[in-house]
Amino acid sequence: MANYDRILQRFFRTTDSNYVITDAAWKILYTSDAIKIDDEQWFRWTRMNHDESEDGLDMEWEIADKNNGLYYKIRSKAIEDEGENYIVHRLIDVSDYANIFQDLSSYSRMWRTMTMCQRDLMNILTDDKITGCLPIVVKHLQSECAVLFIRRSEKITRYMYAQGYEKPLHKVMPDMDFIEFVADQDEGAEYTIPDFRGEFMCFAKGSIISGDAYALYVNVPKDDNADRMFKMYFNMFKMYLENALLREKIVYASEHDHLTGLYNKAKYSQLMSSRFRTCKDITVFNLDVNYLKRINDTMGHEAGNTLLRMAAKSLEAASNDENTFAFRMGGDEFMMIACEADEAKAKEIEAKWREALAKINEEQNDIECVIACGIKTGTAPYDIDAILEEADKLMYADKRAIKISRGDNPDAR
Repeated sequence: MANYDRILQRFFRTTDSNYVITDAAWKILYTSDAIKIDDEQWFRWTRMNHDESEDGLDMEWEIADKNNGLYYKIRSKAIEDEGENYIVHRLIDVSDYANIFQDLSSYSRMWRTMTMCQRDLMNILTDDKITGCLPIVVKHLQSECAVLFIRRSEKITRYMYAQGYEKPLHKVMPDMDFIEFVADQDEGAEYTIPDFRGEFMCFAKGSIISGDAYALYVNVPKDDNADRMFKMYFNMFKMYLENALLREKIVYASEHDHLTGLYNKAKYSQLMSSRFRTCKDITVFNLDVNYLKRINDTMGHEAGNTLLRMAAKSLEAASNDENTFAFRMGGDEFMMIACEADEAKAKEIEAKWREALAKINEEQNDIECVIACGIKTGTAPYDIDAILEEADKLMYADKRAIKISRGDNPDAR
């Protein structure tokens, strides 16, 4: 029987390394005590080298056992001893260095990914819709679905985006207690959220000075490096969402009337110079609230403000889609403009508005909201200024008719 310790001492200056001795076909004959390698594992590691010629074999190669975090550099040399041919393999454990390099590579990949994510967020930084971040969340976290809750004043809206969706979906959550829902949740922990199956990570949550609050949830794939990677993203999305909410508040204040919440005249002017001139069909509703001065004089200005809010609420009910816009132009003057609305669509919008106004008047016992309205529709190519002028004339005619029907002076305010 071959004396393998003598072979090592004869052919190698140092014997404090780990050695494997094989026959010329690379079958294990001997291993150092510190090495725990079975024949099957050795075969998987070395099968690419079996075709090497044993004559003068002297080569370096590497093996890796990633599951156990082991990496070896190997020097293989063919020798002859007492007429027998052997291959001696000296194994140098470089696991610590390899794992450090692997960590560095992993961090490098994560930083590259984060940089790409930051770039995508920067590209949508000035977008009007805060939900623009949801496709980016799904993409960079390799998630199937992201869910964002936002509480604006007392209104809670849920936005959801999933792989393959064209755009995020939204749903108002009237019965949801947002504060109670998120109170005990921690970023990085997993929770069940309403209407969704499975566990979702609470990826970011918080509030801004104005009182608006948010919570972002993502169903994330299981990954050994997930915790380390996701922590690097928490603050990034948190900062984006809070900046977006603040920007949303600033934009809202610049475009809306503070008393009624409808669009203001500045927003009207912006849309009039762009969208309202390019519709296929357009309908203008010119509206004026009757008896505002009388109510201010007899019941006080707060009652007058209530009257204006009632009018705005009725218009809001009829302009809850992306093509219909309601404006307070100033004082008791309002405007509602519907893009892509022919005469049939205009009748639907008018009916919806009048139904909402009737309901509001039923609920408000002490003040009646009476609104004069002139409606004019145009089809491209149309003259928007001519349509506005005609709607204004029709509104004043309706205003006089309402006062006459009530026995009032048609010229009285």
